Amino acid sequence: MNIFQEAQYRQAELETRRHFLKKCTSGLGAVALGSLMGCDIGSSSKSAASPVKAALTDANPMAAKFSHYAAKAKRVIYLHMAGSPSQLELFDYKPELEKLHNKECPPSLLEGKRFAFIQGVPKMLGPQAKFARHGQSDTVVSDRLPYFSTI
Repeated sequence: MNIFQEAQYRQAELETRRHFLKKCTSGLGAVALGSLMGCDIGSSSKSAASPVKAALTDANPMAAKFSHYAAKAKRVIYLHMAGSPSQLELFDYKPELEKLHNKECPPSLLEGKRFAFIQGVPKMLGPQAKFARHGQSDTVVSDRLPYFSTI
């Protein structure tokens, strides 16, 4: 590896995804705008000399494909159910976190890190539900799934 390649490699190590997207926004925007407007660069360069190229440019891999079965749905109901408990509140029991509930956050969790909007020492928040072991597998499940724990 020569010096120029090593410099490029070191520069690439320092760049993040945010840097990449910031640098190529106009290029990505132009590609998106071109596809939205229906511009196809390959379609204007068809010639009889290259039938393979013409066949490849005609086949759009992103085109909608027909289903094996006829569509029967007349309407669609979309339910966006925000506010349901996460898997952490249902299945992920943390006994250590329960011991630290309403106590100040240990310094080992905060040192060397920057958190947005946190001033002072935050308090720990333990599990909000009661957990118990259920079934033959002795799985820990919260009391927010009362019927699930009987199965």
